[in-house]
Amino acid sequence: LRMQMGKDVNKASQDNIPVSLTKSEIAEYVKRFNALDDGKKGYISINDIRKSLKKQGEVIPGEQIHELLNELDTNRNGQVELDEYLQMMSAIKSGAVSHSRFAKMAEMDYKKYGEKMERSGGGV
Repeated sequence: LRMQMGKDVNKASQDNIPVSLTKSEIAEYVKRFNALDDGKKGYISINDIRKSLKKQGEVIPGEQIHELLNELDTNRNGQVELDEYLQMMSAIKSGAVSHSRFAKMAEMDYKKYGEKMERSGGGV
């Protein structure tokens, strides 16, 4: 159940779930990633997550924000790179993970502040 709810998505990524996304899905997820990547640094930081949640009107304690980051940060460097994000989205699409708070936040941020886009049916 922890795996399905995204609590162990990091473990799923470490278990090398293959990224099986179409080119169009990758393009859409890259847009979502870029919408969160404030400053276009090439990664999503804890501050990017905090800003996104604030824009959405969410007030979440720092500990929970760190949990969101840790859902995806497979190399434990304190930031989410594009490959980690795509790995998680692929795990959701394949059914290995049925829900991720981080993925939901990325989708909400993108829909509200990025281009409108169709959902891929990947469960987010």
